[in-house]
Amino acid sequence: MNTEHYDVVIVGGGPAGLSAAIYAARAELRTVVLDKDPHAGALGMAHVIANYPGVRSDISGIELLDSMKSQAESFGAKFFREKVTGLDLSKREKNVFTASGKVFRAKALILATGSMGKSRKIKGEQELLGVGVSYCATCDAAFYKGQVVAVAGRTGEAVEEAKVLSRFAGKVYLLCPTSSFSAPSEMVEGLDFQPNIEVRYNQSIVAINGDKAVESLTIRGENAPLEVDGVFLYLSGSSPIIDYAGGQLDCVEESCLKIGADFSTSVPGVFAAGDILCKDIKQAIIVASEGCRAALYADKFLRGRSTAKMDYN
Repeated sequence: MNTEHYDVVIVGGGPAGLSAAIYAARAELRTVVLDKDPHAGALGMAHVIANYPGVRSDISGIELLDSMKSQAESFGAKFFREKVTGLDLSKREKNVFTASGKVFRAKALILATGSMGKSRKIKGEQELLGVGVSYCATCDAAFYKGQVVAVAGRTGEAVEEAKVLSRFAGKVYLLCPTSSFSAPSEMVEGLDFQPNIEVRYNQSIVAINGDKAVESLTIRGENAPLEVDGVFLYLSGSSPIIDYAGGQLDCVEESCLKIGADFSTSVPGVFAAGDILCKDIKQAIIVASEGCRAALYADKFLRGRSTAKMDYN
């Protein structure tokens, strides 16, 4: 068995994991990041990042990730393209098992594997993800200024996200797949004050059409496709990626990891950050800050300090 020893193993190479790597490595902890594919996360799929402080407005998600990775490497962090398949958290030194057969061992883990859609059953959804298909209006609404978009879903989240989009898009179709929303009535009634939102009930998307970007939607029972420039899906939600933990960590509702104020999980030495945690707002800058804090608390744990040491230099 090929085993490698580190002070900190970070699982996940998105903005939370990379931010954690920067701060852990700067704290002179032997740090390794295990990531199966930097393109697989939400940020890696984004074609343009316009709201991350301090970077140019036309940078892509993968370029931002590459920049963060280079910064972490400059402080000594190591990176391996590895898919984590399991954890052994029973001892003080934790084991991280990978598909390649390598085992990474450390006294502190930071889990930052994000979340993913619970299901992708609409034809064209996966192929057009990032080029018109989105799951976050707060993230992408500004890219559709004056354009036509659709929101699909019956939850309060779908209703609220349609309202966010209405501030940017010229026209918003809110497609409810049933005869009514599951959202509170006062929330639905608020749609009446948004003149550019058109609510359509009993409208289910069966296909998302387009060559290099979204062009239209095929609606069940409708002869003509609905022409749109983008579609925001809130049909099944997302779920934290924690299957590799094997039930060893306590969770709260919606299978999110239970953490303390210091981002520690129910197992001492195991921390978590990013979209693997439940949160109302999902933005790269928010999860990056969580990765920073998780790393500082991991450093506190490893060195037995009473408080986390700040890094201002």
